Amino acid sequence: MDISKLALLCDIADTKNLTVSADRMGYTQSGVSHAISKLETELGVSLLRRTKRGVELTSDGEMLMPYIRLVVSHYNRMDEIVDSILGLQRGSICIGSYCSIASQWLPAILRQFQQYYPSITISIREGGMQDIEQWLTEGRIDFGFLSWRREQNYKFIALARDPLYAITSKDLSLPEAYLDTFPLSAFSDYPFIASENGVDYDVSVAMEQAGISPDISFKCRDDHTIVPMVENNLGISLLPGMFLKGQNNIRKIPVSPCTVRTLGIGILSEKTLSVAAKAFIHLSRKVISEFDNPLE
Repeated sequence: MDISKLALLCDIADTKNLTVSADRMGYTQSGVSHAISKLETELGVSLLRRTKRGVELTSDGEMLMPYIRLVVSHYNRMDEIVDSILGLQRGSICIGSYCSIASQWLPAILRQFQQYYPSITISIREGGMQDIEQWLTEGRIDFGFLSWRREQNYKFIALARDPLYAITSKDLSLPEAYLDTFPLSAFSDYPFIASENGVDYDVSVAMEQAGISPDISFKCRDDHTIVPMVENNLGISLLPGMFLKGQNNIRKIPVSPCTVRTLGIGILSEKTLSVAAKAFIHLSRKVISEFDNPLE
């Protein structure tokens, strides 16, 4: 027995209109009549009768309808489960990410994900805040790792807090008090090496909120370029703690007032996420919660 015919009968029982159900279920008018006629022949009972207002179930149809709905419901549920199983056995995910997240978080997440779902292909696009938001809006990525901001057109899943640090060369002469806590206001007193606009959104916001206009000596597209420039006394900078892990050739100083960015995952809608993408996000939350910078 064709499950699609049973589903069609359920819809007709709801609409009481063959034309409406034909449109909703993708049948022609004659196709609906043929399908119901064939179903009645298979079951050996009459299911519908015409009325002045359209059609309605016969008494036999009324008796059978609860069971028919149950069959259709269980079939649809089974179909969903099969799709979920297959969705984790094949497919692909495209992720947008900051460079710092790509280097610090993603290796651990990817290692576990591939152990569970080895057939899922994953591609990563690295960029700044504006890049990731644009890719997300344009559908070029399934979701993006980025930082929270007040105005955003997507759902944000918070994962961890990441403080910003002042960085200087180890031999730069600083007031003794600055060695423990570097005032944000002091950034205007030294040549500053900045990320290009849109690359490091959080640094720009921190400066704006503090009312600071640093003396920018260089702008870099890649934060990796900033660190060796600072090391060589070409200026100082402000960078996230996650990015600075393992950077031992420079001086890293907490800033005052304390400035922290909230990192997480941006998605347009949970409804549009693939099964594989949902599984990756679920695993990401688990793995990141075990790191040393989770949400408090």
